[in-house]
Amino acid sequence: MKNSAFSRFSVADQGLMMAQIHKAIASPVDGEAFEWKSEKSRASGVVTALERGKFKGLECRNLRIANAWGSLKEEGVFRFCEQPQGQWKLSGPVLD
Repeated sequence: MKNSAFSRFSVADQGLMMAQIHKAIASPVDGEAFEWKSEKSRASGVVTALERGKFKGLECRNLRIANAWGSLKEEGVFRFCEQPQGQWKLSGPVLD
C-alpha cells in the first residue's frame, strides 16, 4: 500500500471514504454506488454495495471500493462483517 492512492489520503479523506462505506453497508439495494470527492485534496472514490451473506456465522456485506488520488487508482472487493457489539468491521478482501 506504500504507493497506493489510499496511502496518500489524509485523515479527512479517510473520513469521507468511511462515511460512504457506512452508507453502502446500510443500503437496502445491491449495486447502489456512493461517490465522494475531497474539496481539499486530490482524493476521490466510489463505494458500491454488493451482496450480503453470512461469513463465519456473522452477517456480512461485500463492498466494491474504488479509490483515486489524482491519476493513481485502485479497486477491490472487501467484506465487512457486523460484530457482536453491533459495529461493522473490515473482514478482509474477497478472494475469488
